[in-house]
Amino acid sequence: MFSIKAVSQSSGVSIETLRAWERRYQIVVPQRDSNRRRSYAPEDVIRLRKLHEATLRGHAISKLARLSDEEIGRLLAQSAGDSDSQVASRSYSEQMLTAALNYRPDDCEQALSMALALLPLNMVVKSVLSPVLHEIGERWHQGSASIAQERILTNTIRRQVGAVIEAYNKIAKGPTLVLTTVSGERHEVGLMIAALLASSRGVRCQYLGPDIPGTEIATFASKVGANAVALAFVNTEHTALVLEELATLAKELPENIHIWVGGKATEEFSAKDVAARVQILADLTALESQIELLISAHKQG
Repeated sequence: MFSIKAVSQSSGVSIETLRAWERRYQIVVPQRDSNRRRSYAPEDVIRLRKLHEATLRGHAISKLARLSDEEIGRLLAQSAGDSDSQVASRSYSEQMLTAALNYRPDDCEQALSMALALLPLNMVVKSVLSPVLHEIGERWHQGSASIAQERILTNTIRRQVGAVIEAYNKIAKGPTLVLTTVSGERHEVGLMIAALLASSRGVRCQYLGPDIPGTEIATFASKVGANAVALAFVNTEHTALVLEELATLAKELPENIHIWVGGKATEEFSAKDVAARVQILADLTALESQIELLISAHKQG
């Protein structure tokens, strides 16, 4: 459960506005403790985020209040490609990068918080997080960005994206996706972005973090009833070790569990390097396609 202050920060709706919406339209119905303090469920936070985004796009709250979460989601999807949203996403990405380069972690946190509150999650992934991570990575390789500057950015993403994934997981009813990296691969931020994309579609994401032996991944995925395992490979210095662990996973994981791999290092993989059951995903669009297929299969039983 979330306090009214936490809900306000997560959704972008001010405390005063939230109280007014509750009073006039019963937008959400919070629980109250013995001291009459409000507390909100994760689904309340998600609904308020969608409502706030819709009002910013010109829709009246009096009309939105009558809509279900699914109807609000469709309304937002219809205008997700609006030029205003595209401009806003570029702005948030630039703000995050500027803040990191100027050693201002609080400003970086604020920019991402606003993006998460005001933009559709798929747009946050594709138009905010992916570009800024690519840019900071390029600058780091060129020597124009320090490790500290890169850490400001990635730590911000890790904290805030992790919180959003946790909130969505509490109400997820879709298939189960395990996300991790095998031994020798320690880059995890791209994996968290993939988890954000999946959780926003109702997928239950079991995030293990990086550097897990293939045998342990197989055991975990089997125990939690996973429908798929998603792996990220970025570091090209340990390709041999990574491929060995991937082979172990493909051998020990039950055949009914899909294996997806993505990331920059997969560009060096050839068809003979991986088991036939392993699907190499070239980009986020390919990941989205696999997620939709997974959801469809789950609904069909």
